Amino acid sequence: MHQMRAVSIANYVEVADSVGLDGQRLLREAGISPDMLSHMESRLPAKKVVDLIERSAALSGCETFGVLMAEGRSFASLGPLALLLERLPNAREMIRAAIDFQRHVNDVVCPVLQEEGETCLIRVDFVPGFWSTHLFDHAVALGYRVFTAASGGAWKPDCAHVVHKAPADMAPWRRMLPIPIEFDATFNGWSTTREALLRPNPNADETMARNARHLLHLVHIESVDSTVERVRRSITLLLPSGRATIDQIARQLGMSSRSLQRRLDEDGTQFGDLLNEVRRELAIAYLANSDHPITMVAGLLGYASPSSFSRWFAGTFGTSPQSWRAMNVGREEALPPPIWKV
Repeated sequence: MHQMRAVSIANYVEVADSVGLDGQRLLREAGISPDMLSHMESRLPAKKVVDLIERSAALSGCETFGVLMAEGRSFASLGPLALLLERLPNAREMIRAAIDFQRHVNDVVCPVLQEEGETCLIRVDFVPGFWSTHLFDHAVALGYRVFTAASGGAWKPDCAHVVHKAPADMAPWRRMLPIPIEFDATFNGWSTTREALLRPNPNADETMARNARHLLHLVHIESVDSTVERVRRSITLLLPSGRATIDQIARQLGMSSRSLQRRLDEDGTQFGDLLNEVRRELAIAYLANSDHPITMVAGLLGYASPSSFSRWFAGTFGTSPQSWRAMNVGREEALPPPIWKV
């Protein structure tokens, strides 16, 4: 079972009450005892947390619910990982450490650092099945606070990027991220320069960083990643580059394509089925929650041409992408979970 730290929703009741909800009641209805939130390192079922946040946002009509949740979090709430990040030499090493130790935060986030020339992208993705508009918003807003605080203010990204449309009320975003924000973007996360990533952290301490890393390695966190989940995650990350093939993913997972297919056979599935499932979920998410043109959606799903994407979409959904978007945007009951808008 995928889990998240209780601190992720420690301020849930206050935020829910502030937007006109009964936070205590919704917490109980989600199957989460308020007592669980008093132990910050306790682990909660991630599905319950995601459903609670999405349901609360839908009931309140608050487009920035995830950002408001992040606003109540501090750098220290990251727990033991914060002790390591603040002593590393620069933001690049902080991001790499966050990737290495991401399971100390929760089981569903998938941070990725893409270094291409002088422009670097820090992408925030989630395990397929846990995509959520407000979870992405929470991660982008909180991640900005975490890495700027850890670097002692020495680093901040040039721009934040969010896949969905801009909300009517931008105030929470402006309070959390005093930098340019691109909505209707092709990914969730931030962009920066290599030079900025390597800017020295004034609080760096090699000895303390080494000790903190050692302590984190001592903490045992049981793995929840099956081969199927690892493949689905890799497909998500490689689709936009057109490299989501079984050979590429097997190489990324450190095995041969034959070994990977054998493991998938043991799990009763095929690579092509997983590729189709991920594309289906992403297609719904992009069409329902962004104004991306069909040509862009096709590219994000790894198709070389819009016509190829449209043929696949029609064969999968029984209609064209344009018609599906026209019929389903704004109709929550028409959008099967798990997707970004619930």
